[in-house]
Amino acid sequence: NNFAVRRSAAASRSSSSTNLKAAIMILLLCSLVFGSFYLSYDVVKKSMEVQKHVQADNKNVAKNTAATKEDEATAIQSPKEDLTLSKPQQTPPPPPPPINSDKCAFRSYPKSRLYGLHDQSQPNFLSSDATYIRGELPTILNPIEKDDAEQTAPVKPCLDTTSWETLWDESTKKNRLPFTDGHNPSIVSLASNPYIQGTNNNNDNNKQHVRLDPKHIAPLTSAFPNYPPNNLFLGVTIFGNGQCKFGLSEEEVTTYNFSTYNDPPDGKRTIIAVMTPPMPLDTEQNQQQQQLPFQILGQTTLLLERDVKYGTKRQRGKFIEAESNPQGGHTRIHQEFDDPRFFFHEGRLWVLYRNGPLFGYQDQIHNPVHFESVTNDEKGGGGGEGTEEVKFVAYVKASETVRVCCGRNIALISEEAARNVDDGSSGNRNGGDGKMAGMEWMPSGSLQALTWVDPVTVVDVDLGDVTNLLKDHRRLSEVDKDVGDGVAMQAKLGEISTHHRRLGSAKKPKSNIHGTNGYLVPLPSSGELLGIAHFHRPENRKESNYALHGHHYTHAFFTIARKQQSNNSGGGDVGNATFQLKRISNEFLFRALSVPIGEKESPNDGDIIQFASGLDVYGSDIDGKLILSYGINDCEGAVLTISMSKLQRMLIEVEPGQEVADLMRTAMR
Repeated sequence: NNFAVRRSAAASRSSSSTNLKAAIMILLLCSLVFGSFYLSYDVVKKSMEVQKHVQADNKNVAKNTAATKEDEATAIQSPKEDLTLSKPQQTPPPPPPPINSDKCAFRSYPKSRLYGLHDQSQPNFLSSDATYIRGELPTILNPIEKDDAEQTAPVKPCLDTTSWETLWDESTKKNRLPFTDGHNPSIVSLASNPYIQGTNNNNDNNKQHVRLDPKHIAPLTSAFPNYPPNNLFLGVTIFGNGQCKFGLSEEEVTTYNFSTYNDPPDGKRTIIAVMTPPMPLDTEQNQQQQQLPFQILGQTTLLLERDVKYGTKRQRGKFIEAESNPQGGHTRIHQEFDDPRFFFHEGRLWVLYRNGPLFGYQDQIHNPVHFESVTNDEKGGGGGEGTEEVKFVAYVKASETVRVCCGRNIALISEEAARNVDDGSSGNRNGGDGKMAGMEWMPSGSLQALTWVDPVTVVDVDLGDVTNLLKDHRRLSEVDKDVGDGVAMQAKLGEISTHHRRLGSAKKPKSNIHGTNGYLVPLPSSGELLGIAHFHRPENRKESNYALHGHHYTHAFFTIARKQQSNNSGGGDVGNATFQLKRISNEFLFRALSVPIGEKESPNDGDIIQFASGLDVYGSDIDGKLILSYGINDCEGAVLTISMSKLQRMLIEVEPGQEVADLMRTAMR
């Protein structure tokens, strides 16, 4: 029994020990579970707090970035230092001005009105079918990077049209641009001798020369007493059938703010304007006149005085009859003086032009221009806004009409300077000191006309009774009755009509070069006469997708000179025997001034229509200035100057007897 009791006690102790161990294990297991849970919870909690801070930081960054983009001047809140940083406020850039809102600025046109000088694919009439002088492709005469060095920036003559057209458009509630701004201007100096202006030349012959007698422009100089006559310039331009909106849809016309007129308001008219000089004046007393070049001081419409019948019998009885003014004299009307250009003869200013309806389209018409002062209560016949104080009128007389037939953009010759070949400077265009040496002006002779550039064709112009009228001021009753028909004052048609172009041989080729400016300007240092001519490609003037008439114009400077007696064999053509081509430049374009919609600046290109109608020299022909005026797109005009030294470098000598046709080559691309 004792043994059984001991076994029972031992079993009881073993069971208690086992239970204790199991309890301890359970406790350890619970501790481990609860500990793991606590540790996991702490990690998750800390992780959530970190994530919360990250999200808050990201939100702050995003908020600050958006604030910066929206307005750089908005304060940015730092999440760490709570410090507000402010930036100075910036004025937003002004919105771009409406396109073509300023009538005195150069117009913007669609890209279709550009020449396409650098286009990779050009039409055949500019590429495979085209020839160019010396085979050289045209370049830009006046690239913008050369401004202020050898050239001035082009200026637009800003003429006032409000006396004959309304610019207000009721549909858009704003002013539109004029129908045209005056195209193909001709601008010349009113100096009595422009070839000595700004020079130190001591040649007495040159100083004594007079191109324009001041007494004939006294009404102009008296109207602007603050300006010395030698510092005034005069421009003439036509307001006619322009091509401003050629090829534009109605929507584009509105977009570009062009006029809705389809014909010239109140008919075609020609405007003459007095202009400021191209360079600052040197004298202190003229400091108040320091302003932009070629600004309009005053303008007037060029009128026709109906003192005799005006027109030609060839136009089937189309005349303007003479008409007396009840207050005395004869009535004056504005008339079609198309493509007007100035020239000088015997101390007077003349204008050449065409009037197809009355004289036909083969004849070029010429008249001396007269000026008159007017009283304060009279109008200048075409003034308007800003020109109320102008006190002059300009007119031509029907009785002083001269016709010349039958060239293409005929240029007149009146002044010639000859270089003395015995002065030791043979072969040089000027003396060793840079001054004109050994030159003298030839006596004023008859008026001559360059009717064709290729071949060079010069003919005499018969002024009929006009010279006597201007000298003697005879009464109209003494004038030949036929004078208005152009019979008594036409050029020598027999001589001109038999020498339209001197071809020499039926097989001899000729180029399609045409004269442009109306007056061949003398170069005293070399005895040459300077002109500017143009090509348009293709040669035909048929209406196309590009323009109503000619398009893709290029220009070239050229000079002609009298042949030496030793070179004159005495035979050949009567009209051309004394002059020959001396020098000619390669072809060029004027830089385009249009900024097409969507562009920030003008392209490196030219306009599809450019017509250089004015040429003059101001100062020495060695280091003076060349005044160039031209038309753009048959819509507006421009004027600029280039240095005569640049011009002299551009002119290249030709071989004796060579004509322009001999220089034409296919261009290498």
